Amino acid sequence: MLPRLVVPQGDLGGIGPEVALEVLVRPEVRRRCRPLLLGHRAALAGIAAARGFALELESVPDPAAGFARDPAAPLPVLELESPVPEDPPGAPSAAAGMAAVEAVLRAGTICLEGGAEAMLTPPVAKRSMHLAGYPYEGQTQILGELCGGRRYGMLACNGRLRVLLATRHQRLRDAIDRLEINLVQKHIRLAHEAARGLLGLEEPRVVLAGLNPHAGEGGAFGDEERRILRPAIRRAEEEWGLRTAGPAVPDVVFAEAAAGDWDLVIALYHDQAFIPLKLLGRATAYTVFVGGRLLRVSPMHGTAFALARTGRADPASFAHALDRVLELCAARLRACSSASTSGTGTS
Repeated sequence: MLPRLVVPQGDLGGIGPEVALEVLVRPEVRRRCRPLLLGHRAALAGIAAARGFALELESVPDPAAGFARDPAAPLPVLELESPVPEDPPGAPSAAAGMAAVEAVLRAGTICLEGGAEAMLTPPVAKRSMHLAGYPYEGQTQILGELCGGRRYGMLACNGRLRVLLATRHQRLRDAIDRLEINLVQKHIRLAHEAARGLLGLEEPRVVLAGLNPHAGEGGAFGDEERRILRPAIRRAEEEWGLRTAGPAVPDVVFAEAAAGDWDLVIALYHDQAFIPLKLLGRATAYTVFVGGRLLRVSPMHGTAFALARTGRADPASFAHALDRVLELCAARLRACSSASTSGTGTS
């Protein structure tokens, strides 16, 4: 059976809907999966027509009906309950934020209830969500709270460089102030769990990046490595048997991981992770939600309001994220089949 894939429409003010439609219109996509859009059919149809996509969309009453559609039928859309945003594209808006959050929540719920194997999310502007009254710092937090887990996060990947973020979308001063032993220890555990479960590595080589230049150089440039990072590494090994290297010099460790010397790096703040990841090329960069019971992949670009409806938005990153989520679906299926086979026997 082909994997069932839920695709929220993203932020209607940005490029998310159009790059998603440009990829989903490709005939080979529906030979590889069963996609279901969550959004406003009329708005999405308008975007498709304006961009010249040969794409038909049709509303469906529920996810099961959408996934049961013949691949030659129009692409199914599960209509959102929030009002259709009427703001022009190119800027964040409260209406777009409300619709985007609803779409992510409903997509996550469908996955958690077993109605789909995975979700593929276009970008959502944090400003749009905040204008709509939602305090979320990103889609990772939405899904983490939906899953009800105490440990969740975002694994950002590009080639052999795979980075778990200890803090995500927040002011740098606030991110540094948040760093404490328990937070870092929790993300060390999450990194090892992701490396074993998602990446299939029995003995992952996990390293924690330092915070300060030269990883503090013995306290010459700060003491966070001594006060927070080393104790977190030590406690994670004492309590859970998780061996983690570091804290490593930040301006060296990401290049080492990209060369294959490490399986996973734990970064301490957003740009520490995303600058090296995006230097490797945006078209092959993507993120994966970790720590919950659902599989979600997203391209690593933002809403790019300035490019919305100009015809200059590049769908390559979304297409790459689609490839990755289908690979992960296949890996999960193989793991489940293997576990099922190994659990059977004769008495």
